[in-house]
Parts: sequence; structure tokens; C-alpha cells
Amino acid sequence: MNRRRFLKVMGGAGLAVPGLIGVSSCSRQIFNSDTGTDLSLGYVSGDVSVDSALVWLQAVAGSRVVLHYGREPGLAQFQTTAVRAVDAGADHSAIFSLDGLEPATRYYYRAMAQGRTAGPVASFVTAPRADDNAKVTFCFSGDTRQGYKPFTIMNAVRAQRPDFFLNLGDTIYADRNGVARSLEEFWEKYRINRDDAAAQRCFAETSVYAIWDDHEVEDNYLPGHPLAPIGRKAFLDYWPVRGPASEPEQIYRAARWGRAVDLLVLDTRQYRAADRSTMLGRRQKDWFFDRLVNSSATFKFVATTVPMAGGGQDRWDGYPKERAEILRYIRQKKIPGVVFMSADMHYAAVTRIPKGNGLIDITAGPLAAQLNRVTNSANSRYEFFLAENFNFAKITVDPKVNGNEALLEFIDQDNRVFYTRKIRA
Repeated sequence: MNRRRFLKVMGGAGLAVPGLIGVSSCSRQIFNSDTGTDLSLGYVSGDVSVDSALVWLQAVAGSRVVLHYGREPGLAQFQTTAVRAVDAGADHSAIFSLDGLEPATRYYYRAMAQGRTAGPVASFVTAPRADDNAKVTFCFSGDTRQGYKPFTIMNAVRAQRPDFFLNLGDTIYADRNGVARSLEEFWEKYRINRDDAAAQRCFAETSVYAIWDDHEVEDNYLPGHPLAPIGRKAFLDYWPVRGPASEPEQIYRAARWGRAVDLLVLDTRQYRAADRSTMLGRRQKDWFFDRLVNSSATFKFVATTVPMAGGGQDRWDGYPKERAEILRYIRQKKIPGVVFMSADMHYAAVTRIPKGNGLIDITAGPLAAQLNRVTNSANSRYEFFLAENFNFAKITVDPKVNGNEALLEFIDQDNRVFYTRKIRA
């Protein structure tokens, strides 16, 4: 039975697929590495800029690893990083920083543990310079629950050959299919999800910007939750995120991709106030406003993880004063080309943000989780709504063809486009 038929038969937003592997039963078998390389779980390149990138990998305990990288696919000629030992305190992983790269260039890389066979070759593309009229294509979605493996939709993401993939949270479900409480159990949740062939193939060909939502800790958690520091550490142990040296646990950040695209990735979790006065916190909000008003990019794509309208008190509906402040700032400063992007809701939608002066929120997902067929799709705020498939959104901006237009496409797990829309800056 194929995935589409399976979902149709099971039906309903309350769909609950039993955990195939629980936290307590998985043990270390997911962690088995290739005995020829001592590497495991593939690579993840991330937080790519015009001249740098991070590469995450994992290897058996005690491994000392070097990274080869260059612009030639076979790596007949390459540069090397310094040798690094994998960190037992980060589940035997290491994150390498590749610096001094050329913009708008595909780089190839492989890892090699000392005394072992070199690992497979993977690649990513660096961002074009801010004044470059480059075409930019990226995909985004969120929500991958282990009971829905294999994550075959990642084959469709890979087939689109995006410049990068934006993962908008719930990258694990720490509170489902067995509840994680210790750091080891959180790590195991990441190992289970990362040990997916389609995801590994996709990550081997495109870079990732990852952000967390609630299920990396617990459903709808708030700051002060005792598991929040553990969940954050596990997230940063498994995703290549470049935080400032002064605040390595900062997850909000931005990336510029040519003249067309400025990507602003917000952390909508760890700075929330108990009185609902703020979701972003003062420091992040000041950074966000400053980045928005000073960006010269045609489009400012804002990743909020949770939608700007709808979904109840855990989303922006629960923080109406700060949402109104954001919308008012965009309107008063006359900032063009702002587009919000979210996941979390387990449906695909284009939402007209109330009092947003024409602004929209694009919600994608889930990649692999229960579908939300409870939400009232007839609500007038929806320009488009579908909760019938696993999906992701693809954004294409080509300044040389349509300087002030972006193309949105929603794509399902079978790599079929089921909705398109043009977005004007």
C-alpha cells in the first residue's frame, strides 16, 4: 500500500501510528557505523553563507576526523581541515567550519577518520553575493515524527535540487513514541530520525538551515521548562547552527542570498514571556526589526515556525500585542517584500494575515506526521488550504526574469506540484 493510500485509509487528524522503535528499545543499534569508515548517519551541511559553511558528522567513539573539500566533484584536488576528535559530550559528533569559500559555488566534501577509508562525497552550494542578480531556489517544511518513517518525502525535496532546505522545527518528537527525559534519550531521538536513507541522501546534496519548535522539548513548552536546556543542547549537538561566540545558544539568525533573498530565521520558543507579552524577547525583536528595515533584498523571507494567524494560544494568536507591533512596524517603515513562513500546523496553506496590509503566511508540512483535518479550512483568512498529504513549499526567485516576483509551489511526497502562486514584492 503506498503512502497516499495508507493516509486515506487511516484518515483523520487524530491519526496515530504506533512507534516503530521506542526510546528504550532502540539502544545503540541505530548508531552502528559503516565499519569501513567509522562514520555514521551521513553528513549535514548548514548555515551556508557567501564564504563559509558548517558540516556536521558523527563517528564511532574515539575517532579523529579530517574533512576534505574542494570544487572538483571527485576531490582529486582538495583542501583539508584540521583533524578533530569527535565529542563524546555531543554524542560523538563534530561540526567543522569551512571558511574562505567562493560565493555561488558548489563545493564537494568528504570526511575521513584516521586509519579508516574515506567516507562518501557530499556537496552544497554557497550563497551569491548580496549584489548578485542570482536565481535562488529553496524548499521549506517541518514536522518529522519517527513513527512515520521512512521519510520518503525527502526524495522529493532532493529532486527539486534546491539551493538550501529550511527545516522549520519539530525536527524530532521528543514527547511521542517514547518520551525523552535524559540527554542520552534526546540524542537517541535524533539518531532515529537521522538514520533515514532519504533524508541522508537529501542532506548530502543540499545545505540546511534548521530551527526548533516545541517537540524538540515537549508539546507547547514555555521557557523555564526543566527539559528545555537539555532539548536545546541536543538540538545544537545534531544541527549545524552558527551562533555568535558571545551567545552560542542563540538560534535566531539571518542569511543573505543575492539581491533577491534575505532569510530571517526566528526563534519563537526560548524567549517567550509567561504573561504573553512577547514571543521573541526584546533582544531578538530589536535584531529582527533592524535586519528588516536595513535589508536591501527584494524579498525578506521570515521563518517564524508557528503561524502568524490561527492555531490558538501557542501560536501568534496568543501574542496579539507583539504581532500587532510587528505588523505596524512593517507598515510604518514601508518595508517591501516581507513574506512569513511557518510549519507546525500539519497542513499546507496560504493565509492572509489579519490587519497585515496584504501580508501572507505560507504554512507547509508535515514532512512526516499526522495530518490536521480538524482545522476549519473554510475560514476566510485562508487563500489556500489542504490537509491531505505530506508536503513542502518551494520558493523560486529569479531577478533576471521577474525582478519583483517570487514563485511559490506546494509539492507532495510524490513530487507532484499541487498549488502554485506568484508573490509580488
